[in-house]
This record gives sequence, structure tokens and C-alpha cells, in this order.
Amino acid sequence: MATCPHCGYKLRLTDWRPDCPECGVNLNYYKANDRLLDESEKAEAEHAKFQPKIDRAKAAYAGNWKTILRIVFTLLPIGALFLPLATLSGNHNVIDVYKYVSAADIGAMVTGGSAFSYSILLLLLSAAMILVCLISVVASLGKHGKGRTVALYGVMLLLAAGSLVLFLIAVKSPELAARYSDAAAGPGAYLYAALQAFSFFWNLMLITKGVPVTYTPCIIGGLPSEEYFGYLEAGWTRGEIRRKMLVALAKQQADREEAAQKEAAEA
Repeated sequence: MATCPHCGYKLRLTDWRPDCPECGVNLNYYKANDRLLDESEKAEAEHAKFQPKIDRAKAAYAGNWKTILRIVFTLLPIGALFLPLATLSGNHNVIDVYKYVSAADIGAMVTGGSAFSYSILLLLLSAAMILVCLISVVASLGKHGKGRTVALYGVMLLLAAGSLVLFLIAVKSPELAARYSDAAAGPGAYLYAALQAFSFFWNLMLITKGVPVTYTPCIIGGLPSEEYFGYLEAGWTRGEIRRKMLVALAKQQADREEAAQKEAAEA
């Protein structure tokens, strides 16, 4: 059962009026200002905790020309996929690879143990990792973001390099050589692996040198968020923090009035 916040009287189902039967306090408006201040303070504190994540995400994607180039270098390998990747009685690019995989049995490709099949699967996995890496860049400046970003870009590079190596092995196999006399890796395959390597080392350079982040100032009850959270960590009571807030708000109001008077005087 609910109780009166003023006197502690246990309310019953028949106590439907807004006033407490014991002390007469209006239950709806009792300490309404304090509740509004608590809710406002809570909302501002949550915003102050979340805003740095947004600032880091913006800096990671478009903080400077280096981070913008990271996105470009991550997407560049996609263009190489449309160049000739292999020569097998003609040139073939990623569109032909997609048609081949669509018509093939994926289970047989995985369990067949063919270097040619595995090279195709690794190529497709590395292409899918491009999207994964682009998404991971958003959190690359977080607590574990640096290590995660390097790991994902490294996996993407290993998949691309592994695909090329396995295809070169498959080209020398008697089975593939018997079917295709001109079997060879195309320029697109080499360029794709090279661009993946360049993208990996570019990310490594960014993480080593760091990406500057411009944090948006956040105010909680008139106090800078760093000062407010510092008071909480120091064990200040809510009343002590509220008194600091009143002083800060009064100073801000005085500054606004002074600025308005200066503008009026200049006008």
C-alpha cells in the first residue's frame, strides 16, 4: 500500500481524495518543485553521460581529413572487386563470383576442401567485413574501440590475403589447370588485397597517433557536468550540490542582465 510522503500514513483503497486523511497534505503537489528539480537534474545528467559518446562517434567518422579518408579507404576495395579478379576462359569479376555462388551448393563448397571454393568463400567474407568495419568505426574511440577496430580490419585483411593465396594455389592444381589453360589471378584480386592492406595500416596509424575529440560542454543545474559529477564522487549531499547550483544560476542570471544592459546602452 502507498503511504503519505509527509506523515507516513498508510493509504487505503477508500482514500481516493488528493488530500491525506491524516495530515491534510495534498499528495499530488507535495514537494512538486523538488520532484521537478530531481527529474530535470536526472535528465541533464543522463544527457551529459551520453553526449561524449556522440562526440566520439562524430570525431571517429568525420573528425578531420584523416578519419574521412579512413571511410574512403575502407570503401575503395569494393571498386577493385568489379575489376577482373580471375582469368578462367575469360575475365571474371565479383558479379560472376556472385552468379557462381548463387548456382552452387554452399554446403558442398564448405565441406569439399577445394582451394578454389575456399578462396571464393574467403573473398565474400572479406567483402562482408567491409560493412562490419564501417559500423565498428562509430565506436572506435570508445573504451575497447581501438583494439576492436584493429582486430576487425586485421581479420578483413587476412581474409582478402587468404583468398588470393588460396586462388593462386588452386590455379596450380591439376584439376583447374586441366579445365582452364589460362587460369590466373586478375589485377583486381591483387589490387583488392593491396587496398585492404593499405586500409589496415591507415587505421593502425590513426589509432597510434590518436584522433582528437571536441567534447560538447554539458550543464547540469547551472553547473558544468565535470564539476557536478566531481561533487557526487566526493560524497556531497544533494542539498550541498543544490546550493552550488543556486549560486551558479544566480551568477548566470546576473551575467545575462549585465549583457542586456550593455546592449541597451550601446543601442
